[in-house]
Amino acid sequence: MGALHFNYKDIFRALRLGFSAKKVGMTMLGLLFGFAGYTILTYLAHLVAGNDWVSIWETYRLLPFPAPNLPFPWVSWLIYALGVIWFLIVMLVTGSAVAKVTYEQLRGNEFFEAGEAFRFALQNLGAILGSPLLIIAFILILVIAGLILSALGSIPYIGPVIVGIFAIPAFFASLFIVYLLIVLIWTLFLGPAIVGALGNDTFDTLFEVFSCINEQPARLFWFTAVIAFLSKLGSLLLGLASSLAVRIGTLILSAFMGETLSEMLNGTGFIFQISVPQWGVFAPLHKMVVWETALYGLNSYLSPLFWESPGWGIYLGALLFSICIYGIALMVLAYGISVWFSGNVLLLGFLIKKKDDKNIYELTEEEPELLEPQDKTQ
Repeated sequence: MGALHFNYKDIFRALRLGFSAKKVGMTMLGLLFGFAGYTILTYLAHLVAGNDWVSIWETYRLLPFPAPNLPFPWVSWLIYALGVIWFLIVMLVTGSAVAKVTYEQLRGNEFFEAGEAFRFALQNLGAILGSPLLIIAFILILVIAGLILSALGSIPYIGPVIVGIFAIPAFFASLFIVYLLIVLIWTLFLGPAIVGALGNDTFDTLFEVFSCINEQPARLFWFTAVIAFLSKLGSLLLGLASSLAVRIGTLILSAFMGETLSEMLNGTGFIFQISVPQWGVFAPLHKMVVWETALYGLNSYLSPLFWESPGWGIYLGALLFSICIYGIALMVLAYGISVWFSGNVLLLGFLIKKKDDKNIYELTEEEPELLEPQDKTQ
């Protein structure tokens, strides 16, 4: 790894830093745990609503969503929200572990273990989750204060006067909520990198986020946008390469398998099946999935036709093909996320250098084994 410049050039290293079997594997593991919890809780939400899980399976397979044409009471929405929160927590922990590996790599330690990184992230779980939760707590306190003011305003005669007196403070409180929401977003974005690289506790992590927002807002915004672009670009490029590899493989296999391979591929589309709702907050995700499946030539997986296996051998082969496709999809998604978390470590080092004139990758005297390789045979 070449020397860092501490300018915009460093950010583009995210594609190379993220392209690591170790980091992609770590991210895939995080995605597996995250999606497993999400899927179980979402199916539970449908069962609580009285929906037939077989129907949900036939529609959504391993990535279920609330169905617009089926009952979904508030209890089901609560369980579904827990599934989303579980996925977010797992990805924040995974992001902190990937950030730790990236940080050690940038300091010259290329052999920092993935298991050690995950242990580090779990030991610092309080800081990873406490930082956004503390911001949410502040927002809730301000909202509760507003509700109290609303209750006072309902008092006949004197209530409107009280609201009028506190109108200016209420405005600034609302403006502060907007600011805290911005801080919350960047705490989720940058928090795993801060914890993974610096090992900060909750308050130090929040202090670093506030400092970056207040002292380097333009660089923070634009370079975050660049990292997001690189993350998506990396995922798309790996997706296209994987799609081409699958096409080449199926072309070679079709030489002797012929119709048998076609049946297996039809069965793979039927078993794999991607189905994202087109309503509400899911609409943008649906459009993105439609666009990407078309780009990769997987339109048949989005809305597969009914398929009935002509034999158990073909069905088992199609099932194994489906597992392979799931693995490839996770790998493509994991690479993009790996680029994101790795890029945020570069961004953090860049921002701290600009605002504090401090090189967070510089080795200290307490780390001689990284400063100079030691000959353990002597």
